[in-house]
Amino acid sequence: MLVDSHCHLDFEALQEDFAGVMQRAKAAGVERMVTICTRVKKFDQIRLIAEQNDNVFCSVGTHPHNADEELDISVDQLIELAQHPKCVAIGEAGLDY
Repeated sequence: MLVDSHCHLDFEALQEDFAGVMQRAKAAGVERMVTICTRVKKFDQIRLIAEQNDNVFCSVGTHPHNADEELDISVDQLIELAQHPKCVAIGEAGLDY
């Protein structure tokens, strides 16, 4: 089974052809995906994508490039949001080179 463990299904560039993106992933053998949250304040959008797609799970977190935008997010809030059954990770590595 192939799992895409780090994708961004919420990115605007994918929205116009979201169904096509999902179909092409399936055709390529990708059976599960984890769509990664880059801003906690956008978690509702990430969570909704996971809820609407049986094969998609999600993370909750903030990309390091955006950390200064979410100084008010507490560890307790992250833990609470991570309790969602489709949330499988906390964090965003931010290894952008």
